Amino acid sequence: MTNKKIILEKDLIIKKVKTEVEPFYCGLSYQALCVNRDFSIPIFIYNLLPNEEADIKITYYSKKCCFAEVVKYRKLSPLRLILNKNEEKLYITGSAPLMSLDYENQLKFKQFLIKSLFERNLKFANVSPIISSNCKQGYRNKISIHVDYQKNKPILGFYKKYSHELVEQFDIYLGVYAIREFYKNVLHSPTTEYNKQLNKAIFNLKPKQIVLRAPKTSLATIEIIIDTENKFNRKQIDKLEELNKQKPVFKFSIFQNKKWLNILDHKGIDYEMEKYIFSVQNDSFYQINEGITNLIYNQILDWIPLQNLIICDAFAGVATIGTYISSKAKKIYSIETNQNSINKAIENLNKNNIKNIEVIKEDANDWIVKNKEKIDIIIFDPPRSGLNLNTLESINKSNIKTIIYLSCDPKTLVRDLRELSKYDYLIKEVIPYDMFPQTYHVETLVMLRRQK
Repeated sequence: MTNKKIILEKDLIIKKVKTEVEPFYCGLSYQALCVNRDFSIPIFIYNLLPNEEADIKITYYSKKCCFAEVVKYRKLSPLRLILNKNEEKLYITGSAPLMSLDYENQLKFKQFLIKSLFERNLKFANVSPIISSNCKQGYRNKISIHVDYQKNKPILGFYKKYSHELVEQFDIYLGVYAIREFYKNVLHSPTTEYNKQLNKAIFNLKPKQIVLRAPKTSLATIEIIIDTENKFNRKQIDKLEELNKQKPVFKFSIFQNKKWLNILDHKGIDYEMEKYIFSVQNDSFYQINEGITNLIYNQILDWIPLQNLIICDAFAGVATIGTYISSKAKKIYSIETNQNSINKAIENLNKNNIKNIEVIKEDANDWIVKNKEKIDIIIFDPPRSGLNLNTLESINKSNIKTIIYLSCDPKTLVRDLRELSKYDYLIKEVIPYDMFPQTYHVETLVMLRRQK
Protein backbone atom coordinates (compact mmCIF):
# COMPACT_ATOMS: atom_id res chain seq x y z
CA MET A 1 0.00 0.00 0.00
CA THR A 2 1.32 3.44 -0.91
CA ASN A 3 0.76 6.70 0.94
CA LYS A 4 1.83 9.22 -1.70
CA LYS A 5 -0.65 11.85 -0.50
CA ILE A 6 0.76 12.12 3.03
CA ILE A 7 2.92 15.25 3.32
CA LEU A 8 6.15 14.26 5.04
CA GLU A 9 7.87 16.70 7.38
CA LYS A 10 10.17 16.70 10.40
CA ASP A 11 8.55 15.52 13.66
CA LEU A 12 5.60 13.99 11.82
CA ILE A 13 4.36 10.79 13.50
CA ILE A 14 3.10 8.09 11.12
CA LYS A 15 1.26 5.10 12.52
CA LYS A 16 1.39 1.45 11.46
CA VAL A 17 4.32 1.68 9.08
CA LYS A 18 5.67 -1.63 7.77
CA THR A 19 8.02 -2.94 5.11
CA GLU A 20 7.17 -6.40 3.83
CA VAL A 21 10.01 -8.07 1.95
CA GLU A 22 11.71 -11.46 1.65
CA PRO A 23 14.47 -12.27 2.26
CA PHE A 24 14.64 -9.76 5.11
CA TYR A 25 18.01 -8.27 4.17
CA CYS A 26 16.56 -6.89 0.92
CA GLY A 27 14.66 -4.40 3.08
CA LEU A 28 17.76 -2.99 4.80
CA SER A 29 19.95 -0.11 3.60
CA TYR A 30 23.73 -0.43 3.62
CA GLN A 31 23.62 1.23 7.09
CA ALA A 32 21.21 -1.49 8.29
CA LEU A 33 18.23 0.87 8.37
CA CYS A 34 14.82 -0.47 7.41
CA VAL A 35 13.76 1.13 4.12
CA ASN A 36 10.11 1.99 3.54
CA ARG A 37 9.12 3.03 0.01
CA ASP A 38 5.37 3.46 0.49
CA PHE A 39 5.60 7.25 0.46
CA SER A 40 6.66 9.86 -2.07
CA ILE A 41 10.29 9.47 -0.97
CA PRO A 42 12.10 6.64 0.88
CA ILE A 43 12.04 6.64 4.67
CA PHE A 44 15.06 5.11 6.44
CA ILE A 45 14.00 3.87 9.89
CA TYR A 46 16.38 3.25 12.79
CA ASN A 47 16.03 0.10 14.91
CA LEU A 48 13.28 -1.43 12.79
CA LEU A 49 13.57 -4.74 10.95
CA PRO A 50 11.81 -5.59 7.69
CA ASN A 51 8.45 -7.30 8.21
CA GLU A 52 7.85 -5.42 11.47
CA GLU A 53 5.16 -2.80 12.06
CA ALA A 54 5.62 0.36 14.12
CA ASP A 55 4.61 3.95 14.70
CA ILE A 56 7.49 6.17 13.59
CA LYS A 57 8.58 9.79 13.96
CA ILE A 58 10.39 11.68 11.18
CA THR A 59 13.67 12.98 12.61
CA TYR A 60 15.15 14.35 9.36
CA TYR A 61 13.48 15.48 6.15
CA SER A 62 14.84 16.40 2.73
CA LYS A 63 13.37 16.40 -0.76
CA LYS A 64 15.11 13.09 -1.55
CA CYS A 65 14.62 11.03 1.62
CA CYS A 66 13.62 10.99 5.30
CA PHE A 67 15.05 9.41 8.42
CA ALA A 68 12.83 8.22 11.25
CA GLU A 69 12.88 6.53 14.65
CA VAL A 70 10.47 4.07 16.21
CA VAL A 71 7.95 5.56 18.64
CA LYS A 72 6.07 2.32 19.28
CA TYR A 73 6.47 -1.25 18.04
CA ARG A 74 3.20 -2.89 16.96
CA LYS A 75 4.43 -6.13 15.44
CA LEU A 76 7.90 -7.70 15.88
CA SER A 77 9.76 -9.90 13.43
CA PRO A 78 10.37 -13.52 14.51
CA LEU A 79 14.02 -12.81 13.65
CA ARG A 80 14.30 -10.12 16.36
CA LEU A 81 16.30 -11.07 19.46
CA ILE A 82 15.08 -9.94 22.88
CA LEU A 83 17.80 -7.77 24.41
CA ASN A 84 18.42 -7.24 28.10
CA LYS A 85 18.18 -3.76 29.61
CA ASN A 86 21.86 -2.89 29.17
CA GLU A 87 22.04 -4.33 25.64
CA GLU A 88 19.02 -2.22 24.75
CA LYS A 89 20.88 0.90 25.90
CA LEU A 90 23.66 0.14 23.43
CA TYR A 91 21.23 -0.77 20.65
CA ILE A 92 19.25 2.48 20.78
CA THR A 93 22.41 4.56 20.30
CA GLY A 94 22.85 3.07 16.84
CA SER A 95 26.36 1.86 17.74
CA ALA A 96 25.30 -1.78 17.34
CA PRO A 97 22.35 -1.71 14.90
CA LEU A 98 22.51 -5.44 14.11
CA MET A 99 22.40 -6.49 17.75
CA SER A 100 18.73 -7.38 17.33
CA LEU A 101 19.64 -10.13 14.82
CA ASP A 102 21.33 -13.45 15.51
CA TYR A 103 24.84 -13.73 14.11
CA GLU A 104 23.96 -15.95 11.15
CA ASN A 105 21.49 -13.35 9.89
CA GLN A 106 24.01 -10.55 10.42
CA LEU A 107 26.38 -12.41 8.10
CA LYS A 108 23.62 -12.95 5.51
CA PHE A 109 22.97 -9.20 5.44
CA LYS A 110 26.65 -8.34 5.03
CA GLN A 111 27.21 -10.97 2.35
CA PHE A 112 24.20 -9.63 0.42
CA LEU A 113 25.47 -6.06 0.82
CA ILE A 114 28.93 -6.73 -0.65
CA LYS A 115 27.69 -9.13 -3.33
CA SER A 116 25.01 -6.75 -4.59
CA LEU A 117 27.39 -3.76 -4.62
CA PHE A 118 29.98 -5.66 -6.68
CA GLU A 119 27.43 -7.13 -9.08
CA ARG A 120 25.61 -3.85 -9.62
CA ASN A 121 28.63 -1.56 -9.94
CA LEU A 122 31.44 -3.78 -11.19
CA LYS A 123 29.68 -6.72 -12.88
CA PHE A 124 31.68 -9.00 -10.56
CA ALA A 125 29.66 -11.90 -9.18
CA ASN A 126 32.32 -14.12 -7.62
CA VAL A 127 32.46 -12.61 -4.11
CA SER A 128 33.81 -15.15 -1.61
CA PRO A 129 31.71 -16.12 1.45
CA ILE A 130 32.19 -13.69 4.32
CA ILE A 131 34.74 -14.73 6.96
CA SER A 132 33.06 -14.74 10.36
CA SER A 133 34.53 -13.47 13.62
CA ASN A 134 35.21 -15.89 16.45
CA CYS A 135 34.21 -13.13 18.86
CA LYS A 136 30.69 -11.80 18.38
CA GLN A 137 31.00 -9.39 21.32
CA GLY A 138 34.06 -8.41 23.32
CA TYR A 139 36.20 -8.03 20.19
CA ARG A 140 36.99 -4.30 20.13
CA ASN A 141 40.45 -3.40 21.42
CA LYS A 142 39.56 0.30 21.35
CA ILE A 143 36.43 2.10 22.58
CA SER A 144 35.69 5.84 22.71
CA ILE A 145 33.37 6.85 25.56
CA HIS A 146 31.68 10.24 25.71
CA VAL A 147 31.24 12.12 28.97
CA ASP A 148 28.54 14.62 29.93
CA TYR A 149 28.10 16.26 33.32
CA GLN A 150 24.90 16.66 35.33
CA LYS A 151 25.34 18.75 38.47
CA ASN A 152 29.09 18.09 38.19
CA LYS A 153 28.53 14.32 38.13
CA PRO A 154 29.97 12.52 35.09
CA ILE A 155 27.58 10.51 32.91
CA LEU A 156 29.31 8.05 30.58
CA GLY A 157 27.99 6.52 27.39
CA PHE A 158 27.45 6.93 23.66
CA TYR A 159 25.54 9.57 21.76
CA LYS A 160 22.54 8.58 19.70
CA LYS A 161 23.27 8.79 15.99
CA TYR A 162 23.13 12.36 14.66
CA SER A 163 22.13 13.82 18.03
CA HIS A 164 23.53 15.29 21.24
CA GLU A 165 21.54 12.87 23.39
CA LEU A 166 23.89 10.78 25.52
CA VAL A 167 22.68 7.31 26.46
CA GLU A 168 24.37 6.11 29.65
CA GLN A 169 26.09 2.73 29.37
CA PHE A 170 26.48 0.36 32.31
CA ASP A 171 28.65 -2.09 30.39
CA ILE A 172 30.78 -1.99 27.24
CA TYR A 173 29.67 -5.17 25.50
CA LEU A 174 31.83 -4.82 22.41
CA GLY A 175 35.06 -4.11 24.33
CA VAL A 176 37.71 -6.70 25.16
CA TYR A 177 37.97 -7.98 28.73
CA ALA A 178 40.39 -5.36 30.09
CA ILE A 179 38.27 -2.52 28.66
CA ARG A 180 35.03 -3.86 30.14
CA GLU A 181 36.64 -4.39 33.55
CA PHE A 182 38.21 -0.92 33.69
CA TYR A 183 34.99 0.72 32.55
CA LYS A 184 32.79 -1.04 35.11
CA ASN A 185 35.18 -1.05 38.07
CA VAL A 186 36.97 2.30 37.68
CA LEU A 187 35.01 4.66 35.44
CA HIS A 188 31.38 3.79 36.05
CA SER A 189 30.87 2.05 39.40
CA PRO A 190 34.03 1.95 41.54
CA THR A 191 33.73 0.06 44.83
CA THR A 192 37.28 -0.28 46.19
CA GLU A 193 39.02 2.69 47.82
CA TYR A 194 41.75 2.70 45.15
CA ASN A 195 39.27 2.67 42.29
CA LYS A 196 37.25 5.47 43.88
CA GLN A 197 40.36 7.63 44.21
CA LEU A 198 41.39 6.87 40.63
CA ASN A 199 37.90 7.69 39.41
CA LYS A 200 38.05 11.05 41.19
CA ALA A 201 41.50 11.82 39.79
CA ILE A 202 40.33 11.11 36.24
CA PHE A 203 37.13 13.13 36.39
CA ASN A 204 38.81 16.06 38.17
CA LEU A 205 40.39 16.63 34.74
CA LYS A 206 36.87 17.06 33.28
CA PRO A 207 37.30 14.84 30.22
CA LYS A 208 34.79 15.21 27.38
CA GLN A 209 35.86 11.82 26.03
CA ILE A 210 37.82 8.85 27.33
CA VAL A 211 39.41 6.37 24.94
CA LEU A 212 40.20 2.91 26.27
CA ARG A 213 42.62 0.66 24.40
CA ALA A 214 43.79 -2.84 25.35
CA PRO A 215 45.04 -6.02 23.67
CA LYS A 216 42.59 -8.89 23.57
CA THR A 217 45.14 -11.11 25.31
CA SER A 218 45.48 -8.74 28.27
CA LEU A 219 43.69 -9.15 31.58
CA ALA A 220 44.79 -5.76 32.94
CA THR A 221 47.13 -3.74 30.70
CA ILE A 222 45.20 -0.85 29.20
CA GLU A 223 45.84 2.60 27.73
CA ILE A 224 43.49 5.32 29.00
CA ILE A 225 43.38 8.49 26.91
CA ILE A 226 41.78 11.45 28.68
CA ASP A 227 40.58 13.99 26.13
CA THR A 228 39.92 17.29 27.85
CA GLU A 229 39.61 20.99 27.05
CA ASN A 230 39.84 21.82 30.75
CA LYS A 231 42.96 23.43 32.20
CA PHE A 232 44.64 21.24 34.78
CA ASN A 233 47.33 21.93 37.36
CA ARG A 234 50.44 20.10 38.57
CA LYS A 235 48.68 18.94 41.73
CA GLN A 236 46.06 17.05 39.68
CA ILE A 237 48.76 15.37 37.59
CA ASP A 238 50.78 14.48 40.71
CA LYS A 239 47.74 12.73 42.18
CA LEU A 240 47.16 10.74 39.00
CA GLU A 241 50.84 9.79 38.88
CA GLU A 242 50.79 8.75 42.55
CA LEU A 243 47.87 6.41 41.92
CA ASN A 244 49.31 5.19 38.62
CA LYS A 245 52.53 4.08 40.33
CA GLN A 246 50.48 1.59 42.34
CA LYS A 247 49.17 0.02 39.11
CA PRO A 248 51.60 0.69 36.25
CA VAL A 249 49.61 -1.64 33.95
CA PHE A 250 47.38 1.41 33.50
CA LYS A 251 48.92 3.64 30.81
CA PHE A 252 47.46 7.14 31.12
CA SER A 253 47.69 9.83 28.46
CA ILE A 254 46.11 13.28 28.49
CA PHE A 255 45.21 14.99 25.22
CA GLN A 256 44.64 18.73 25.48
CA ASN A 257 44.96 21.49 22.89
CA LYS A 258 46.38 18.99 20.36
CA LYS A 259 49.20 18.08 22.76
CA TRP A 260 49.94 14.76 24.48
CA LEU A 261 51.06 14.21 28.06
CA ASN A 262 51.99 10.61 28.83
CA ILE A 263 51.74 10.00 32.58
CA LEU A 264 54.87 8.36 34.03
CA ASP A 265 56.30 8.74 30.52
CA HIS A 266 54.67 5.46 29.47
CA LYS A 267 55.58 3.95 26.11
CA GLY A 268 52.19 2.61 25.06
CA ILE A 269 50.90 -0.96 24.95
CA ASP A 270 51.95 -4.03 23.01
CA TYR A 271 49.84 -6.26 20.77
CA GLU A 272 50.97 -9.74 19.80
CA MET A 273 50.26 -11.29 16.41
CA GLU A 274 51.84 -14.70 15.93
CA LYS A 275 55.61 -14.14 16.20
CA TYR A 276 55.41 -10.34 15.97
CA ILE A 277 54.95 -7.65 18.63
CA PHE A 278 53.47 -4.27 17.76
CA SER A 279 53.67 -1.32 20.13
CA VAL A 280 50.90 1.30 19.87
CA GLN A 281 50.58 4.63 21.64
CA ASN A 282 48.15 7.55 21.77
CA ASP A 283 46.46 8.09 18.39
CA SER A 284 48.49 5.63 16.32
CA PHE A 285 46.25 3.27 14.32
CA TYR A 286 45.76 -0.43 15.00
CA GLN A 287 42.99 -2.68 13.68
CA ILE A 288 40.03 -3.12 16.04
CA ASN A 289 39.44 -6.89 15.82
CA GLU A 290 42.72 -8.77 16.32
CA GLY A 291 41.40 -12.21 15.39
CA ILE A 292 40.03 -11.05 12.03
CA THR A 293 43.12 -8.91 11.39
CA ASN A 294 45.33 -11.98 11.72
CA LEU A 295 43.24 -13.81 9.11
CA ILE A 296 43.42 -10.82 6.73
CA TYR A 297 47.19 -10.49 7.05
CA ASN A 298 47.66 -14.20 6.39
CA GLN A 299 45.59 -13.85 3.21
CA ILE A 300 47.68 -10.87 2.07
CA LEU A 301 50.84 -12.86 2.76
CA ASP A 302 49.46 -15.73 0.68
CA TRP A 303 48.85 -13.35 -2.25
CA ILE A 304 52.46 -12.08 -2.25
CA PRO A 305 54.57 -14.18 -4.65
CA LEU A 306 58.11 -15.20 -3.73
CA GLN A 307 59.73 -12.96 -6.32
CA ASN A 308 61.68 -10.41 -4.25
CA LEU A 309 59.48 -7.56 -5.39
CA ILE A 310 59.29 -3.90 -4.32
CA ILE A 311 56.14 -3.28 -2.26
CA CYS A 312 54.51 -0.08 -1.05
CA ASP A 313 52.48 -0.30 2.17
CA ALA A 314 50.35 2.83 1.87
CA PHE A 315 48.56 4.26 4.93
CA ALA A 316 50.85 1.99 6.93
CA GLY A 317 50.08 2.93 10.55
CA VAL A 318 52.61 1.24 12.86
CA ALA A 319 53.88 -0.94 9.97
CA THR A 320 51.83 -4.03 10.82
CA ILE A 321 51.11 -5.23 7.27
CA GLY A 322 54.63 -4.48 6.07
CA THR A 323 56.14 -6.37 8.97
CA TYR A 324 53.84 -9.34 8.42
CA ILE A 325 54.75 -9.71 4.73
CA SER A 326 58.41 -8.64 5.01
CA SER A 327 59.75 -12.19 4.56
CA LYS A 328 58.42 -12.22 0.99
CA ALA A 329 59.65 -8.80 -0.15
CA LYS A 330 62.93 -7.40 -1.38
CA LYS A 331 62.03 -3.91 -0.16
CA ILE A 332 58.95 -2.35 1.46
CA TYR A 333 58.16 1.35 1.66
CA SER A 334 55.96 2.08 4.69
CA ILE A 335 54.14 5.37 4.08
CA GLU A 336 52.43 7.21 6.95
CA THR A 337 51.69 10.79 8.08
CA ASN A 338 50.85 10.37 11.80
CA GLN A 339 53.99 11.06 13.84
CA ASN A 340 53.03 8.77 16.72
CA SER A 341 52.48 5.95 14.24
CA ILE A 342 55.81 6.65 12.56
CA ASN A 343 57.67 6.59 15.89
CA LYS A 344 56.03 3.30 16.80
CA ALA A 345 56.61 1.84 13.33
CA ILE A 346 60.36 2.42 13.66
CA GLU A 347 60.31 0.96 17.17
CA ASN A 348 58.35 -2.07 15.96
CA LEU A 349 60.75 -2.75 13.10
CA ASN A 350 63.67 -2.76 15.53
CA LYS A 351 61.75 -4.88 18.02
CA ASN A 352 60.90 -7.48 15.36
CA ASN A 353 64.34 -7.30 13.69
CA ILE A 354 62.94 -6.26 10.30
CA LYS A 355 65.62 -4.80 8.00
CA ASN A 356 63.94 -4.40 4.61
CA ILE A 357 61.31 -1.75 5.45
CA GLU A 358 61.85 1.99 5.04
CA VAL A 359 59.45 4.22 6.97
CA ILE A 360 58.59 7.45 5.19
CA LYS A 361 56.62 10.37 6.59
CA GLU A 362 54.53 11.62 3.71
CA ASP A 363 50.97 11.59 2.48
CA ALA A 364 50.59 8.26 0.69
CA ASN A 365 48.75 9.89 -2.20
CA ASP A 366 51.63 12.36 -2.77
CA TRP A 367 54.38 9.73 -2.39
CA ILE A 368 52.78 7.41 -4.96
CA VAL A 369 52.59 10.24 -7.50
CA LYS A 370 56.37 10.78 -7.23
CA ASN A 371 57.48 7.14 -6.92
CA LYS A 372 55.06 5.23 -9.12
CA GLU A 373 57.80 3.73 -11.31
CA LYS A 374 59.59 1.80 -8.56
CA ILE A 375 56.64 -0.24 -7.18
CA ASP A 376 55.66 -3.80 -8.18
CA ILE A 377 52.87 -4.33 -5.64
CA ILE A 378 50.96 -1.72 -3.68
CA ILE A 379 48.85 -2.41 -0.59
CA PHE A 380 46.15 0.10 0.29
CA ASP A 381 44.48 0.29 3.69
CA PRO A 382 43.08 3.82 3.44
CA PRO A 383 40.66 5.73 5.68
CA ARG A 384 36.93 5.49 4.92
CA SER A 385 37.25 8.26 2.34
CA GLY A 386 39.30 5.95 0.12
CA LEU A 387 41.84 7.08 -2.50
CA ASN A 388 42.02 10.47 -4.15
CA LEU A 389 41.95 11.08 -7.89
CA ASN A 390 45.67 11.95 -8.15
CA THR A 391 46.60 8.57 -6.66
CA LEU A 392 44.36 6.71 -9.07
CA GLU A 393 45.78 8.63 -12.05
CA SER A 394 49.35 7.95 -10.88
CA ILE A 395 48.60 4.23 -10.68
CA ASN A 396 47.43 4.43 -14.31
CA LYS A 397 50.84 5.82 -15.32
CA SER A 398 52.80 3.32 -13.20
CA ASN A 399 54.26 -0.15 -13.65
CA ILE A 400 52.35 -1.51 -10.66
CA LYS A 401 51.29 -5.06 -11.50
CA THR A 402 49.26 -5.98 -8.42
CA ILE A 403 47.04 -3.97 -6.10
CA ILE A 404 45.82 -5.30 -2.76
CA TYR A 405 43.07 -3.09 -1.34
CA LEU A 406 41.74 -3.45 2.21
CA SER A 407 38.68 -1.28 2.85
CA CYS A 408 36.30 -0.60 5.72
CA ASP A 409 33.83 1.27 3.48
CA PRO A 410 32.28 -0.75 0.64
CA LYS A 411 30.94 2.33 -1.14
CA THR A 412 34.29 4.14 -1.50
CA LEU A 413 35.93 0.80 -2.28
CA VAL A 414 33.57 0.19 -5.21
CA ARG A 415 34.05 3.78 -6.37
CA ASP A 416 37.84 3.34 -6.47
CA LEU A 417 37.67 -0.09 -8.11
CA ARG A 418 35.53 1.32 -10.90
CA GLU A 419 38.28 3.84 -11.61
CA LEU A 420 41.01 1.20 -11.48
CA SER A 421 39.09 -1.00 -13.89
CA LYS A 422 39.50 1.77 -16.50
CA TYR A 423 43.28 1.25 -16.25
CA ASP A 424 43.15 -2.47 -17.16
CA TYR A 425 43.15 -3.74 -13.58
CA LEU A 426 40.95 -6.81 -13.22
CA ILE A 427 39.47 -7.96 -9.93
CA LYS A 428 40.80 -11.42 -9.16
CA GLU A 429 39.42 -12.03 -5.69
CA VAL A 430 37.07 -10.36 -3.20
CA ILE A 431 36.85 -11.56 0.41
CA PRO A 432 34.56 -9.86 2.97
CA TYR A 433 35.52 -10.13 6.65
CA ASP A 434 33.28 -9.48 9.63
CA MET A 435 35.66 -7.14 11.42
CA PHE A 436 32.78 -5.41 13.25
CA PRO A 437 30.08 -7.82 14.54
CA GLN A 438 26.80 -6.22 15.69
CA THR A 439 27.35 -3.31 13.26
CA TYR A 440 26.73 -2.84 9.53
CA HIS A 441 30.44 -2.26 8.83
CA VAL A 442 32.32 -4.77 6.68
CA GLU A 443 36.04 -5.07 5.99
CA THR A 444 36.68 -6.15 2.40
CA LEU A 445 39.94 -7.42 0.93
CA VAL A 446 40.40 -7.22 -2.85
CA MET A 447 43.22 -8.35 -5.12
CA LEU A 448 43.59 -6.82 -8.60
CA ARG A 449 46.04 -7.58 -11.39
CA ARG A 450 46.93 -5.52 -14.43
CA GLN A 451 46.33 -7.14 -17.79
CA LYS A 452 48.94 -5.22 -19.80
